[in-house]
Amino acid sequence: MIKFECESCFQEYNVRDERAGQTLKCKSCGSKMRVPDGDDDLVDDYYEEDFEAPARPARKKKASAGPSKKKKASGGGPNVVGIIAGVAAFVVAFFISYTVVKGLFPGKENQEQPAEVAEEVQPEGAPAQPADNTVAANAAATPAESTPVNTTPIPDDPQARSEELKRLRKQMSDYSDSMKTTTDAEERKATVDKMKATQARIKQITNKQKEETAELQKKSGSPSNKTASKPTQANQPWSSLVDPPLVVADWPDTPKLSIDLRNIDGNKVTPNSFSPFMGFRDRNRQFFNIEIWNLATEKVAGQISIPLDKGWRILSQKIKLSTDGKTLLFGYVVRDTKMAKMESWSVETGQKLADWEVGPADSILSKFEICGSDLAFAKMLSKEGSGFKTMLKVWNLKSGKLIQEREVKFNEFSDLNFKISPGGNYLFSYDSSNKFHIYDLRTLDLLREIDVKQLLSQTSSEFGRDPYYIYNGMNFSADGKELGLLLMSSENTTLWTLDLSNGQAALEYHVTGNLSEATRDPGYSGESLAWFPDGRGWLLYGDWFIDRKLKQVVWTLKPVPYIIIRNELYLTPNYLLAETASALRDAKGRALLNRKPKLVPVKIPEQKIADSLAAYQSQSEAILGAGQQVSIDVSVGNLKFGDQEEVKTVLAEVMQQRLESDTFKVVPDQPVVLKIEYQEQDGNKLQMTKRGRPEPGNPLGQTPTGETLQATAAAFKLSWVDTASKRTLWSTQALVNPRFLILRNATAEEARTKMFEGLQNRLMAESIPYFIPRDKKLSTLPLEIELPD
Repeated sequence: MIKFECESCFQEYNVRDERAGQTLKCKSCGSKMRVPDGDDDLVDDYYEEDFEAPARPARKKKASAGPSKKKKASGGGPNVVGIIAGVAAFVVAFFISYTVVKGLFPGKENQEQPAEVAEEVQPEGAPAQPADNTVAANAAATPAESTPVNTTPIPDDPQARSEELKRLRKQMSDYSDSMKTTTDAEERKATVDKMKATQARIKQITNKQKEETAELQKKSGSPSNKTASKPTQANQPWSSLVDPPLVVADWPDTPKLSIDLRNIDGNKVTPNSFSPFMGFRDRNRQFFNIEIWNLATEKVAGQISIPLDKGWRILSQKIKLSTDGKTLLFGYVVRDTKMAKMESWSVETGQKLADWEVGPADSILSKFEICGSDLAFAKMLSKEGSGFKTMLKVWNLKSGKLIQEREVKFNEFSDLNFKISPGGNYLFSYDSSNKFHIYDLRTLDLLREIDVKQLLSQTSSEFGRDPYYIYNGMNFSADGKELGLLLMSSENTTLWTLDLSNGQAALEYHVTGNLSEATRDPGYSGESLAWFPDGRGWLLYGDWFIDRKLKQVVWTLKPVPYIIIRNELYLTPNYLLAETASALRDAKGRALLNRKPKLVPVKIPEQKIADSLAAYQSQSEAILGAGQQVSIDVSVGNLKFGDQEEVKTVLAEVMQQRLESDTFKVVPDQPVVLKIEYQEQDGNKLQMTKRGRPEPGNPLGQTPTGETLQATAAAFKLSWVDTASKRTLWSTQALVNPRFLILRNATAEEARTKMFEGLQNRLMAESIPYFIPRDKKLSTLPLEIELPD
């Protein structure tokens, strides 16, 4: 029998040995719980899991299709070690990357670069992963007899309890280290018994702390004493969550906007949903001097100057602007008292509306936003004993009066993965277990939990059944009627929508491969998923426009040369807004001086796109068109590892699959050929670190080993070529030079294998023309729009 307990309510169970590794449901509280694979699970509980972007699965066409299929078995032995190697120093990496791509690997040495990396040591006998399907525990799990607990009285003094908790956790750390090195069965059993006793004592103390906190809240009548309503379950009728915006603007057809951005802070002051208002703050460090523009009328809507106290530490988050452009909100910490505070200001009067403390001293103001026109929302961490509790709070924006607060589990709310609806009434949070948590911002009630995997599997039998997803972004439509969700799985990048009136999900677009990787050179500073305000489509990663009706990429954006990262773009119903003068250096790496950046409109050639799409759909005479037979030609140059013929076979298979997804038929000896040129050389030198126990200031528990690992870089060039005229119809080239890797075996060959797997995934999502017309009045599709320099 296996003895374990529910991590939520601590109910103890005994289950049969064959239940090891399964996921059961607690009879006491209903929470999911995993059956340990043995006593060593006690050790594993104290280690954080590694998460890794999915590698492209091996294809099944041929048994020997290249290095990506020769993965070494990762084995479950006691000495399995996960290495994460990475590189920071992004600016240096960029210029090396540009030089290499430009000359397709001229002999330029790579510099050694520092990195944040980690290694997780998996304990001997680590538990198996839980099964995907949760099973009821009614038939197999029965409550176990209570185990003896430490009868020593728990100290009444909070400081004494805190000191004892520190000592107990240090003991657990020592026991964990002992388990990693001890092989004697008796010693291991004795250590496990000590760990159980120590863990029981920790629970006694923490339960005492929770009881005292609840009693204090009850006496003070704190809003958090209110019991939140249970979330609506998926099988119950859906209540509409449609939340229309507060402001709707008329945008011009022929924009003339030009805003001078010299001496303007790079972080624009923007509302949390689509709005015509935007703020521009100068770089003055003693005042927040902010000019609010109405981008639709192309006029200044207001100005405000907020003095900054030298005793404040301004939080790094952006200043918040309400969607109606009338109110500003910002946060700071008072240095002397360590008290986190927020202030709201009226743009119309230029006067402060309110300031208030968000919690006790040493509380961490993690995220804050304006909701609608009247609420301020914040997620914060408050000290509780030796740890922290996660709190959500809402205040009246104009008075600073606390309206409601709610404690949530730390993993239910992500600082990065949440959105507020256009009307400011609902908050959607996406957690690491692929669940939506939907809150009413007026009451902070948890309205509904949605298992995203279950929802999508009911929507699409093909793309909704991936074993796991990685969140890439979400956003509300401008009218507040839908939510868009961008996910990456092991083989695809998919875009889904959720109809907020009825809770129905729909697959809107998918592309085989990793679209994020394909659009990352250079990276993008804006939202990964942005709706066009009229709902006709989406801009993904600031690069691909997906037409909703056609479910196809119609145009892409050509980045300005020599930039390190692409600035955020702003979408309007009729055009884009982009910054000029974004490049900091020229082709030779020399600094560009006296730049005069502006925010200007970028027109989209709608008529030309429509005419070209009509020609493509009618299968008019074209050099390259729908369903056409084409050939593939792969040439492979220098390799660091592997065999040239194997690499050629792999690349040919990947590109054939990519072309067939665009309706092409790959046949030998055709007049139009997709040519692939590929070669490798030394890439970045990655500094390795070892993963240990997470600590304050080092949440990943990374400890540098002092060793470096030579990674492999690869350059590729893709070209459509007309063999009869020997004319290149289109071409693109790129460098794949990893700055971060997760490896089981930290060797140069393994690093190259990992790079090559990622390259295949990227090639599957590379933007390749699917229409090249003969008529010069038409455009290649997808059309490439140049951004202003």
